[in-house]
Amino acid sequence: MRPTWAEIRLDRIANNYKAVKQLVGNSIKVMAVIKADAYGHGAKAIATYLEKQTPIPDFLGVALAEEGIELRQAGVKSPILCLGGFWQEDQASECIKYNLIPTIYRLDMLESLSKAAKEVNSKWKFHLKIDTGMSRLGILTSQLSDFLKELKNYPNLILDGAMTHLASADELEKSEFTKNQVQDFQKCLALIKAEGFNPNFIHLSNSAGTCSWPEAYGNLVRAGGLLYGFTDTIAPKATIKVMPALSLHSKIILLKQVPAQTSLGYGNSFFTKRESLIATIPIGYDDGLRRNYSNIGKVLIKGQMASIVGRVSMDLTLIDVTDVENVALGDEVILIGQSGNKSISAEEIAAMANTISYELTCGLSKRVPRIYLTEK
Repeated sequence: MRPTWAEIRLDRIANNYKAVKQLVGNSIKVMAVIKADAYGHGAKAIATYLEKQTPIPDFLGVALAEEGIELRQAGVKSPILCLGGFWQEDQASECIKYNLIPTIYRLDMLESLSKAAKEVNSKWKFHLKIDTGMSRLGILTSQLSDFLKELKNYPNLILDGAMTHLASADELEKSEFTKNQVQDFQKCLALIKAEGFNPNFIHLSNSAGTCSWPEAYGNLVRAGGLLYGFTDTIAPKATIKVMPALSLHSKIILLKQVPAQTSLGYGNSFFTKRESLIATIPIGYDDGLRRNYSNIGKVLIKGQMASIVGRVSMDLTLIDVTDVENVALGDEVILIGQSGNKSISAEEIAAMANTISYELTCGLSKRVPRIYLTEK
């Protein structure tokens, strides 16, 4: 096997879920958001593990109906909300077939879901998404009244949840914007109830909202980044403690002593300033190690820091190990994680590339094996 892999600590994910539950209290339910293959961690493995824990997930959140179907086919039993709804009419039938709860944000989606439910002589639940300022998915607040009037024409559909999404909950300097979102949503909720609907689930908060906006809890929060131990979604006043679940590893497959002024990698972007010991590791941008880590990225070997030198290529990357004591062929290289008393977090290396940890782990490709651990 090619010596590049990711390790996923399932026990940490379960503990992070429990930490969120403890933060919000017993009256608030928690959705474990495992869309995008659980942010690159592996949705099926995480869902099946969480279902064996206490407490089991109140909800699982996916983006696509396809993601929900994969979980059902893997034997997952928990309630699953498709945060992105469904794309075409026949997917409404798939939601019902696989017991998925869709998010709805267009009038025509009501017709599709109602038709699919009638075909199996069933009533079906959905969550209504309202756009209070994110401007992606959702019924505009100005359109809500017309939507609710139309919904009354579909007695076999059950408005079981009302939701919105906070755009800037992690940026406390934009707190006025978040306050306005919360207030607008409360007005929408009052209208929903005035029209005779009584959704069981009210949810506004992503991970950032969960940490810093208790007034936006509703009775369900959506834990995404928090579940995997990411902290760059946590606003400064957060008190929750979560642990990173993913580490990324490779091994040295070649060591080469080169003279000063040796060109390394594509494009002659790096020349050694001294006689140097250069190691090659079998990981590149097709694995998710971003090309813009070239000449700026860091790794750990034997508890010591080493620099990425030259351009990251598709399958291979060069690191300068001149100052790493006792370095040898086959030594383990940590790209995310801990070695000795030093560590490199997903947030730290994401910052080097001017991105966030979410994009980094979502970008780990399928050719990087995931190894699941329950304790270490």
